[in-house]
Amino acid sequence: MSAKHDAAIGALRALLSIGLLGCGPVAEPVGPEAYLRVGVTPSEEAAALRERLEASGWELTREVETERFVAVAFARGESERAVRVITQRGVVAALDSHEADGVRERHGLVTLADPAARDLDGDDREELVVLREGGPTPCLAVLRFDDRGGVRAAADDAASLREGACVARFEDVDRDGTLEAIVPLSWPELALDDDAPAIEVALVAREGGWHADGMPAVYVERVRAGQAEALAAAREHHDVSAAAARAVEIAALAHLTGAAVAAQVERFDAALSGVVLTDAQRDRVAEIRAVIGAGWREPEP
Repeated sequence: MSAKHDAAIGALRALLSIGLLGCGPVAEPVGPEAYLRVGVTPSEEAAALRERLEASGWELTREVETERFVAVAFARGESERAVRVITQRGVVAALDSHEADGVRERHGLVTLADPAARDLDGDDREELVVLREGGPTPCLAVLRFDDRGGVRAAADDAASLREGACVARFEDVDRDGTLEAIVPLSWPELALDDDAPAIEVALVAREGGWHADGMPAVYVERVRAGQAEALAAAREHHDVSAAAARAVEIAALAHLTGAAVAAQVERFDAALSGVVLTDAQRDRVAEIRAVIGAGWREPEP
């Protein structure tokens, strides 16, 4: 992932955890926004905001209205984006593609997801799902609302898995009626050739957010079975690059489910056991193995 992408994701995460989304006073807007009054009808305020921005060349791209909030997304040109979320308190969240100078990127290509208003946790209250486009994968963030117009960000552990990682979708992976947050991870730096190892992690819903510990066992077994099938196919076709990528994925699943480092390396070795390698491939596999053995970090020179 690019540094620019990681910086934008970091800025989005920061805004969704402090400042504008707190229950205190709304911060002074930094992007294209009319400062809206508190204690009025959110739909009326959204209409006033839309009129003002359209007069400045912005186009309304999406609008969502529920009992608790109104959310509007705007675009201007190819790269300018803005999202505003309004409750009876006024504007409680403001996301902008750029800083006020219109040059420096702030949150990137932000908009509302489709669908944007969803009851993600089965509490009969709709949350708002915000989407950042333009990266290797979609990035989603969730806002929760209370009866007084307050809003807070739902936490997720995506960033703890890998820098720049984010939630790409929500899915009930074990069919228990609760949605997990799916985080795609990839390790192009651990590829033998062009086949980059990749895996999808299911964060479990707990305490108002989605957390990395305790992936559903049925999901882990399904992923493990898919990895074994893909590895067998790569070995059958003598595709060394694909076999190496699948070996990394097998080790990554062991890592993500709490296996010891030695067990991760052991599974990597077992996946490639008997595969015929050239000298160059053998050296590269040794480098990849060293990264896994060092806790998925490049060893010190």
